[in-house]
Amino acid sequence: MRILLRVVAMIALAGLCREARAEPQCPELTRLRSEAVEASKPTTRALMGGRYDRYIQASRAWNAVVDYAYDHQDVCGISDRVLGDLETYRRDAVTARNNVCAGRPVRPFPADIVLQ
Repeated sequence: MRILLRVVAMIALAGLCREARAEPQCPELTRLRSEAVEASKPTTRALMGGRYDRYIQASRAWNAVVDYAYDHQDVCGISDRVLGDLETYRRDAVTARNNVCAGRPVRPFPADIVLQ
């Protein structure tokens, strides 16, 4: 009986150790999202020459994240709410890219307050 108890305890411990070393379910999604966040960081100088390229790169990176998320939604267990958030990030990146490439500010200025 003691031997059986020891064997069961060792199997349980081995299972716990394996769970402790568990890797993220979708490391590719994590990598793509990290790259997109890094590409979306604002440039330090507004008049930097490669500024357009940064916004194009950011929009492409968010596009890759969203495409991967839709393709692997069931496998990675991605909720509809997370997909909606990723879509919002992609939409914001595309809007910023379009504005910068057209010579407009990244985001529109807030409306002026007129006091009477």
